[in-house]
Amino acid sequence: MVIINDNFKYTKTAVLVFVRSERLIGVLRDSRLSVFSLGDLVRVLNKDEGYVKVLLNRLVERGLLVRVERNKYSLPGQSVFSVASLLVFPSYVSFISAYSYYGLTAQIPSTVFVVCLRQRKEVFYEGCRVRFVKFSRRRFFGYLREYVEGKTVFIAEVEKAVLDSLLLPRYCPVSETFSALREAGLNHERLLEYAVRLGSRAVVKRLGYLLELAGMDVYPFLKSLVDKNYELLNPLKPSVGERVEKWRLIVNEVLE
Repeated sequence: MVIINDNFKYTKTAVLVFVRSERLIGVLRDSRLSVFSLGDLVRVLNKDEGYVKVLLNRLVERGLLVRVERNKYSLPGQSVFSVASLLVFPSYVSFISAYSYYGLTAQIPSTVFVVCLRQRKEVFYEGCRVRFVKFSRRRFFGYLREYVEGKTVFIAEVEKAVLDSLLLPRYCPVSETFSALREAGLNHERLLEYAVRLGSRAVVKRLGYLLELAGMDVYPFLKSLVDKNYELLNPLKPSVGERVEKWRLIVNEVLE
């Protein structure tokens, strides 16, 4: 008669699960990436999807993994800039979030803004909201791959973050952009090249005015892009203020 030791069977299964869990966590820690899809993890473990889903659920319940969105996972305690910029490809962190990354703002934003090519719902990672801003492919440029604590971050160049912010000031106060223009040590040649490439007369007018306010005359370079229509310095505020004829801009926000 054969006696089956169920306790031994369950103990063996638990040990295998533990070993695979530890192996998986180790692989994720060593990776340059901070976000992994279900498919990624199936390939790492070389197991069927059903098994991997069960294992991932257990790791999430134990706090060893974070489910950022459906079928997307991260380790806890990762850089939110890395997690945010790796949830969809291609994408990059921009606006006031990029200023925060570069140390150009004293604000500690609770939202990370990410530029991408398609509309996506916002997600949360460890209490921080990640919002996606859709750009056309023509305006999707000017970003870098960098690393934070060994993890990949796609981040706007400072010059592109400035222009993105002037294009859509609802994602970054104009006052913060003016401060960044004065403090960031910008590559002005790249800034003006990108401003032309972005293809927005409103951005050209806002940028030209702010640079002039900061003591830099770029009118000769940008004047051909300044038409006769007036734009608002801050489109989120009432259209009341000084009309600067040179830049065809209504200065409806006082900057210091």
